[in-house]
Amino acid sequence: MRQSQSLNPPKPQSQSPGDKGSARTDSRNILLPATEIFVGRQKHDIEEKRIFLELARNLLPGANVEDSRQISALLAGHPEIPDDLQEALARHADAATSAPAMRYSPRLPVDLLVEAAENGPEILRKAVASRPSLRESVIAALCDHAEAGAISILLERDDITLSATHKAKLCRRSEIIASLGLELAGQDALSPDGLMGQFLYLPAPLKKQAIAAAEMTSLVKQAQTPGGTMPKRPETTRLRLQEALVSEALLQNRRRFATLLSQGLGLSRSSCDLLLQQDQAEGLTIALKALGLPEFPTTTILIRMLGEETPLQDLRGLLRMHRTLSHGAAEALVAQWILHDQGNQKASLRHSSQYQEAGVRKPAHKKTFAKRGTDARKKSAS
Repeated sequence: MRQSQSLNPPKPQSQSPGDKGSARTDSRNILLPATEIFVGRQKHDIEEKRIFLELARNLLPGANVEDSRQISALLAGHPEIPDDLQEALARHADAATSAPAMRYSPRLPVDLLVEAAENGPEILRKAVASRPSLRESVIAALCDHAEAGAISILLERDDITLSATHKAKLCRRSEIIASLGLELAGQDALSPDGLMGQFLYLPAPLKKQAIAAAEMTSLVKQAQTPGGTMPKRPETTRLRLQEALVSEALLQNRRRFATLLSQGLGLSRSSCDLLLQQDQAEGLTIALKALGLPEFPTTTILIRMLGEETPLQDLRGLLRMHRTLSHGAAEALVAQWILHDQGNQKASLRHSSQYQEAGVRKPAHKKTFAKRGTDARKKSAS
């Protein structure tokens, strides 16, 4: 006759006081084998589920990290796992233990999913992004906070269509554009203004589209305002600024050059510092074109600021861009960079305000797993 496996743990033998520590360790080691027995069957009677839930309630908080991770992976997606046990695993302090429950538990609270999307770590965001169904609030939190790995999961899903609001959130995040610009463009998430505003972070194929959008914007502006889009600042001021930029470039005074660039363009200092990075030579060329610098002083600046590490072929390509790019298109690009800067500053202030409010807000009381179980037993007893 075949013996059936039982979830009842073996009764401990009488032990001396010196063996108490060993007994506690042995009791903690019961949960993993009990879990293996439990998941080995799809159906359990009420008594078996009660015994397993009691074991988990008492022993899960003291289980070591390795066991907790194995237990969570074994229980993930099992049809008879109680909701409060799944939530306890999802709230576990160890992210690798929490992730399977975040991924597979069908009835987790929405606020828990939003919290994981907002605060991470990324392993939890990826787990949340992979859940079978997602509320709009969870998707919005992921679009605001998740890194490229979790966002790519959302973009690859056929059952989720990002709303215009979701796409706008992603398009404001430069690090997402740098990693997933082509994927977002494939979903028509990048508007012409979005392309121009994120030019400094776009992959190379999309930069051509951004320049084309800028040229179209310039043509429309010229049609609406006859007389073109020549700089409105006085000629003497413009010439003085150009001469100062060339002088600082010859001195290779990057700090002063970035300051003058910021003053002339109206861009933030951080964006102007970015323009002086080696991988932003196209952006610097556009900025100089927007300031009205002719080709010769532009060549001087590019050589002095970037020439040491820029191959001659690339330098020729930059000068070709300077010749073919219209002044109006350069101004249109810079105007979108300014708007992007302003959006980032507003978002930074908003997030800072939220964090300050969170610092003084009284934290909500959360029942522990054991407390929820105690409440359940009281109700059943009554």
